[in-house]
Amino acid sequence: MTDTSQLHDALIEAWRSGTPLSEEAATRLAPADNQAAYRVQHQVGEALQWFAQGRPRAWKIGAASKESLPTAAPIADAVVVHGLPESPAQLPLSTRHTLFGIEVELAIRLARDLPASADAAQIKAAVAEVIVAIEVCDVRAQAWQKLPATFRLADQQMNRWLILGNATAGGWQDDYAQRGVQLQVNGAPFALKDSRHPLGDPLCLLPWLCNHVAEQYPAGLRAGDVITTGTWTGLYEAQPGDRICASFDGLGGVALNIANA
Repeated sequence: MTDTSQLHDALIEAWRSGTPLSEEAATRLAPADNQAAYRVQHQVGEALQWFAQGRPRAWKIGAASKESLPTAAPIADAVVVHGLPESPAQLPLSTRHTLFGIEVELAIRLARDLPASADAAQIKAAVAEVIVAIEVCDVRAQAWQKLPATFRLADQQMNRWLILGNATAGGWQDDYAQRGVQLQVNGAPFALKDSRHPLGDPLCLLPWLCNHVAEQYPAGLRAGDVITTGTWTGLYEAQPGDRICASFDGLGGVALNIANA
């Protein structure tokens, strides 16, 4: 088993101090594979006491394509906050290590527990509500785009905040995958290169996630858990002072303000 203790210690210090690792240190300490990266995720979460119930209540998931291996990360309790268009979340500048990366998504909240073996039909039936969301990404190291993928995965897959906006009850509807998305920055429309989910089906990775979560935390996915389903917009690097608002056709919006000092 690869020794990840140095990376574990370095990431904990970065979280506590607010000082990112250098590119050299992050590259040198990057885990050898995804399984080692997941051990680091787990160890850092436990050391920083991120989960009041002893297990995560929110998760992020992503994949480059339907054929590629997904990756996932737990999201700390304290960084899941609400930000409605009429009452945006307020993010302190001091919480950033290297960036405020904005990804607009649809998240789901579960109505019931899901077993590790859950299939697509079980997962769809377990959705209680669909939530317009923004994941704010950050990396606890410099030169984040040059870093090994396993470092970014170990570093909670770049998660920093999850902003939850308007929620729609009634479960998952297939046409949600086709809803258009809009992004505004400082009151002006932001031109998006992408405005659809890259995999076509936002729920397609969740059977894999059910098994992965059960391997990491034996209780698995439970009723009330929130799961993001991947960015519809790519990553926009926001700046201090930005006011961000995103919306999906017919599903509502989500908003946040980033402090400039």
